[in-house]
Amino acid sequence: MASDDLHRLKARAMRGGLASLAVAALTACTSLGPFEGPQPSADEHALCYTRAAATPDQLHTTARTACGGGEVHFLKQETDLSACPLLTPVRLYFTCGAG
Repeated sequence: MASDDLHRLKARAMRGGLASLAVAALTACTSLGPFEGPQPSADEHALCYTRAAATPDQLHTTARTACGGGEVHFLKQETDLSACPLLTPVRLYFTCGAG
């Protein structure tokens, strides 16, 4: 193997390693748990989450916190990349209070 080929191989391996390191750092710093996203209306609230990382209990707890500890009424859920980030694309709509 020529010296020039070896240099290119090392450079390619270095770039791949840096890219992997960057992806690992970004995912380590990103919480995939449910969080309150943009509110659709004055009466409706919404959570953004991913099905791979959020449990039903976490969704209920986060929604209840958003309702100030009050009763939660779930309305619908859908994938909404315009309101939720790519890693947490599912949007869960709910209202608070008596039903």
